[in-house]
Amino acid sequence: MKPKRRYYSLIDKVYQMNNLHEAWLSVKKNQGSGGVDGVSIEMYEKNLHINLRELQRLLQQGRYVPDPVRRRYIEKENGKLRPLGIPTVRDRICQQAVRQIIEPIFEEDFYYYSFGFRAGYSTHQAIRTIRRAKRNGYEHVVDLDIVSFFDEIPHEGLMEKVRERITDGKVLTLIRGWLTAGIMEDDQFHETEIGSPQGGVISPLLANIYLNTFDWGMKEQGFAVVRYADDAVILCKTKEQAKTAYLAAKKILEEDLRLRMHPEKTKVVDFDEGFRFLGFDLKRDYVTLPDAKVKKYKDKIRNATRRQQGNNLESMLGKLNEIIRGFGNYFGIGNVKKKFERLDQWMRMRVRAFIRQKKSTVSNRLIPNKVLESAGMVFLTSLLTTRS
Repeated sequence: MKPKRRYYSLIDKVYQMNNLHEAWLSVKKNQGSGGVDGVSIEMYEKNLHINLRELQRLLQQGRYVPDPVRRRYIEKENGKLRPLGIPTVRDRICQQAVRQIIEPIFEEDFYYYSFGFRAGYSTHQAIRTIRRAKRNGYEHVVDLDIVSFFDEIPHEGLMEKVRERITDGKVLTLIRGWLTAGIMEDDQFHETEIGSPQGGVISPLLANIYLNTFDWGMKEQGFAVVRYADDAVILCKTKEQAKTAYLAAKKILEEDLRLRMHPEKTKVVDFDEGFRFLGFDLKRDYVTLPDAKVKKYKDKIRNATRRQQGNNLESMLGKLNEIIRGFGNYFGIGNVKKKFERLDQWMRMRVRAFIRQKKSTVSNRLIPNKVLESAGMVFLTSLLTTRS
């Protein structure tokens, strides 16, 4: 790779008011709950001009100190809990302001098959890249799993990667401050000597900066990596190549980056066996929808179409369609037509029952599909995407 340009003075660009205001708009759009200070987005907005001016002043004077993140947990598909760190609204704005300035710098270096949390890149592009590789003879895969990646990123190693491009000490101090701000959980403070909390605005960028070494390291050894944040697969044409790629990945991740590759979950497989990536099951020439995803989706639909709720038909369909569009737009690129047709049929049954309940009718006449369409109901089959 060609020598990288270093940037010595960026802090003045970070605290420019137009940059802070743009950062605020991004944070507001993404919503989310408040941090340890209890200040919500709505509360922050009430005195927006004063709050942004105060943030600007603190940054100009080098007096900005981040608050600890608020710990909360979300349930994963396997039932285990994933820890999130929720920064304050002020800290999210500041992180976004820094991200807006430094992200274009690092974008110049990022590996072209790294698809996670980058403008113009998506999960669908990652899946399509894998499908094309399969058609071109890449039949074997290293299905990679990194143990607790966000929780175990070494701070010094990460800061070293950042310093390859950024030498502005004030910006570096901000980034280190977010890494070491600590965690508040059950009114107890915990120091953070390692890791980058999931939930931070800047964490995805820092993850890509750190794992870029892995991407290019594998590329230099002749291996094709498709990565989305800490989820990755290595595509190979033979089983022997895949075994070699496994060892190469282990060396880079564990020796160079001081991370841990999961010994059981990381495995060499082929497309006949299949593997799961970004929520899809990839097997042979098909990209399919896992049963666990269908079950979770149906649970959401049941909750949205409960007949006992006080919502009218229009309000219910508004919530229902939001769920349908999110699910359909994501999974519609797969080989899912039959599953979508069955789900549409089942959802129409739920909506018909809702309508009868609200109209207090016991008529056995079937409410036609066109009536449901005219009422505004979205069907999954209308969201199917042409595959490539």
